[in-house]
Amino acid sequence: MSASIWVNMTEKPAENSRLQSRRSSALPAILSHSDLDTPVPTWKQVTRSVNSTNSLMILHLTRVVSGTEDESLAVGIWDAWSGPQKRSVALLVDKIYHEGWLDSVGPIVSGPWDGGFFFWPADYSALVDVLDAKSRGDGVYVSCSFRGGLTGYLSGWNHPGWRRGWIENDTPFAALHVGVFGNGSTEVHLDLFNPLHTRGAPRSNILTFWGLGSYNRRLFRLHRKWEGKQYGAMTRTSANLYHLMQGRVPLCF
Repeated sequence: MSASIWVNMTEKPAENSRLQSRRSSALPAILSHSDLDTPVPTWKQVTRSVNSTNSLMILHLTRVVSGTEDESLAVGIWDAWSGPQKRSVALLVDKIYHEGWLDSVGPIVSGPWDGGFFFWPADYSALVDVLDAKSRGDGVYVSCSFRGGLTGYLSGWNHPGWRRGWIENDTPFAALHVGVFGNGSTEVHLDLFNPLHTRGAPRSNILTFWGLGSYNRRLFRLHRKWEGKQYGAMTRTSANLYHLMQGRVPLCF
């Protein structure tokens, strides 16, 4: 049983409310965003069709949202989602499109959550090939396996169901973290702080162990503190991710 479930089961409602209030007040401003100060994208914005029709992006988003080529069906599903769900999908679609592998993303499974989603690859082999290619040599991703060093392996430690995994190494914030399950379904989410950000990071922030790989000690501390059990449920939101991504990734909204 997880610690968070145990707390909810053993604390009185008033005690739990006070605990949540204390935790919320401890958050830094960068991790205190909400729907009140963060936009929710429209279908036209995500498909880049505000001023003119972008047929390619409509095709992509329709496939991802509905698993079909029926835009009206996809729009109906989109409209039924909450603001955080729409924002999460938009952020991930923008990021993945910018990274060049949106073609490999197929339909979302069971709806998105705040910060990620499960999906069936449009082409499993193509997905694995492109992510493997990005993690070779001086690539911009790290394999979540011993091929990526001990630090790469540990980045997939909290995802025991993943058979393969990858994480970006060239961005400090809102990093793509991708994992493939045994049945071929795939998870993608965004990490607020990326402990594997070594490419382009200040040398003073990087620790390297021969044969074990490198990691960003500053971001590792932030990742552990703010994305762990104590604060993770409050900080790992699409609202915070949006503000971390602004100016770093070409966003549609």
